Parts: sequence; C-alpha cells; structure tokens
Amino acid sequence: MEKEPKRKCNMSECSYERLSSQEIEDIRVLAKKGLSLKRISAQLCVPKTTVYYHVKEYCQKMTHINLSALSEKEQGYLVGMFVGDGTLIVKRKQGRYLTKFALDAERDKDIADHLSSVFKKAGKRTTRYVERSSLTFKVYSKEFIEFLLRHVMCVKQEDSRRKLKILTNPEKWTTAFKFGFVSGLIDSDGHVYYNRRKTKHFGVLIKTADDAFRDQLTEILTTLGIEATTYTAKQYKKSYSKKPRYVVYIPTNELERSCHRFLATKLKRFSRL
Repeated sequence: MEKEPKRKCNMSECSYERLSSQEIEDIRVLAKKGLSLKRISAQLCVPKTTVYYHVKEYCQKMTHINLSALSEKEQGYLVGMFVGDGTLIVKRKQGRYLTKFALDAERDKDIADHLSSVFKKAGKRTTRYVERSSLTFKVYSKEFIEFLLRHVMCVKQEDSRRKLKILTNPEKWTTAFKFGFVSGLIDSDGHVYYNRRKTKHFGVLIKTADDAFRDQLTEILTTLGIEATTYTAKQYKKSYSKKPRYVVYIPTNELERSCHRFLATKLKRFSRL
C-alpha cells in the first residue's frame, strides 16, 4: 500500500509528515477555488508535490485548451461572455494567467453549465464556486487569454478601476463568430423579456457604459441583418455611477427571425418562444 507524503513545517522549510483527512480537504478546497500549487504549498506549508498528489485529478494547470475543437460560433460565445462578465488577472513572473467570469449564483447556473461544456469540449478543466450571491467561474490558461486579446483590447481608465473593452477588427469576424459573440453578450450583460406565461419573448436588452462599444455592437448587429434600437438608460438617484448607461435593444420581430441562430442560454430557458 502506497504511503502518503508526510509534512512537518519548520519556518520556511517543509519536510514530510502524514496529512490528516482535514488537511487533505483543506488542500482540495483551495485547489477548487483556483489557487495555484505554489500558493497552496506556501499557505499550508505543504510541498508542491504533496499538493499535486491530492489534487491531480482536477488540477487546473495540468490541462491545455484546444480552441480549434470549438466551432466559430462557440469561440465567439466565449469572447462575448468575457466582454460582458469577464476579468483578466495576469502575473507573468508568477506564471499566473487567469480569466474570471462573474455570474449570478441564483439565476445563472444554466449559463455556467453551458460555459463549462464549451470548455470541456476544448479539453480545458475549469473551476467554479459560489460566494454569497456570486457564482465565480475560473479558467487558468495563457493560450485562452492570448485568444481573447486577439479579439478584445483592454484599456485602463484614469477614473475607474475597471478597464474598457474595445473590440479588435470586428468587421473581419465571420458571421458565425458574430452570432456567437452576441449570444455571449446576451448571457452575460443581456436581459430577455418574456410575457407573463413565459411562452413568448419580447426582445433583448443589452446595457453598456461605453458609447464606442455601443456603436461597435450595433454595427455587428447590422451586418447580421438585425435592426437594433439604442437609447440612454434612465438615471436613478441611488445609482453608484453618474456616467450615462446606453441600451442596445433587439426588438421582438428582429429576434424572432434570427433566434435559432443564437447560442444564448437565456433564449433557451423556455421551450416555447
């Protein structure tokens, strides 16, 4: 019977000592939250080889992503999800390349399931966990970030911690990629209106604080043969930001003509549309 590694922590040096079941569980909990082997090792004073021994079946950094296994529509969907709900954390010296998606824990489980299935098709393991009302979805991959940055430019703002996301050459995207991109935006930043019986939809609303992105999105929709309307959202007294919010609205008749071409989970939540 194979013996488990032992651990003994003395200042910054770690040797081996048998781990308790609780210590093993602590390692797995941190790994599921997306911490690297190095960080778990330092935090719990456990050798990296020992950490890997207990988490190797779902260790995020041990899988590579094969984006060519995805259709153009699925690739576009990932870019749309990133533009709507994604964040990049890149620390090159530490070799950390993380993409995070922030979803609603109560309403977006089906979206997280779909997102997970797309990454699984590409051969990439992912992590997701719930914190309060947020469902955090993590992907560790340098290749995936490089893919995103070929389609989206992230620009720092002087008066905000958030970065502007500007689409790169969307006029060169294929029709399938564009439909996928809009699908990802609907699932992240979009709201689908339904009648009270939830048997028919009444269009899609997508909000943005960036007028340049608003213009890029409406141009993409125009090339897809979809006529959207735009307007400035009403400002509320309790709003945390005084900046204008722009709305891109896809009307009912426009959506009905092309609904079957989208991948958006929010459009598939009810069988009779």
